[in-house]
Amino acid sequence: MARETLTGETDIRYKRSTDIQVAGMLIYYILSGGHHPFGDKPRKCEYNIDEGLYTLDHVEDLVAKDLIEWMISKEPESRPTVEECLSHPFFWKPESRVEYLRETGNREEAVKCRHADPELIRSMEQYARDGSFRQWKKKFPPELVQEMDEFSEPYPEHILGLLRFIRNLHWHYAKYEDKVKVMELFPDLFGCVYKFAKSKGWNSEVPLKEMFQREDIATRFTMLSTNEEQPGVPVQESQPSTTSSGVKEHHKL
Repeated sequence: MARETLTGETDIRYKRSTDIQVAGMLIYYILSGGHHPFGDKPRKCEYNIDEGLYTLDHVEDLVAKDLIEWMISKEPESRPTVEECLSHPFFWKPESRVEYLRETGNREEAVKCRHADPELIRSMEQYARDGSFRQWKKKFPPELVQEMDEFSEPYPEHILGLLRFIRNLHWHYAKYEDKVKVMELFPDLFGCVYKFAKSKGWNSEVPLKEMFQREDIATRFTMLSTNEEQPGVPVQESQPSTTSSGVKEHHKL
């Protein structure tokens, strides 16, 4: 049950944002193996929903947690639209995630990875936890690392160095690219970089910003969805109710 429905008022007007919050709870329930983000005890759960108190400790995926946290926001206007949910990186294919890493590796911070600000590196590593990308050179073919290191100065073995390595691998060493599955070698890297980039505002800047604008999804959804002014069926209830649209605050990626 969404926060807006806890008042007990019979004339409550459902919005899509109401269903978004419930859908976020359902995603967490599935990914956590049966837990509720607002607590598993009914009375305590309702209190926590009303107060906006939640925990996502039963899910480790940083990207999934980012989406869920957005969807279950306390205030309806802070929640994403359906299109924004579907465009979220949680639903990206591996190819899109690798493209995101390459684009991040093209930023000035990554270009200057050999002389990176130590504080910037420490900030990135706060999102790394015990990430699988530490000592990352050992996971690539030795001949590839040697060839790329010898071209100029060796790449530093921190996250920015890895991002620059991935970028240059794509642009200058295509013969190796089919042999290297970045997402398999570093399954935690995308979540770490995405969350850090979000904290720095990088995701709101070109070219990363463009990756979050999925016109194909928006077009398909518009064709399938009903008009905002027409009746809709809320997730929580079986009876129809009228939806209404509201002003959305843009979510900072």
